[in-house]
Amino acid sequence: MDTLPPAGESATTAITNHMVRLAREGGAERIGFLLALRATETHILPKTFKDVTKLPADSKKRWLESCLEELKLLKDKDVYEIVDLSKRKKAVKNCWVSNIKPDGHYQSRLVAKGFSQVEGIDFDELFSPVVHYETA
Repeated sequence: MDTLPPAGESATTAITNHMVRLAREGGAERIGFLLALRATETHILPKTFKDVTKLPADSKKRWLESCLEELKLLKDKDVYEIVDLSKRKKAVKNCWVSNIKPDGHYQSRLVAKGFSQVEGIDFDELFSPVVHYETA
């Protein structure tokens, strides 16, 4: 809402009218998206695991649960296996990507920084989920 409300209309009424217009134009998903976008503006999204440890207790607990949930999913799907690292090799670095979903769910994803890997040396398999749509 980039403009001021018309004369005689309160800010609350203007916001309500704006939300109704958005609902007509984009549906409930659009409102959910905008509310989630606003939530991420008011909540701190951690960029590293160290950032998670510095958050207030309630936020810290939710992000830690989200990280543990991601690690459990990766383990259940056998995405990785723990091996001894030879002295000539370097471990692939990783980072956490955090997001708050439109429904308020805290989501963390552990992402490998794969650009440092060499095929045949560091890995021999690729996993890339891709959706193929059938056209009529």
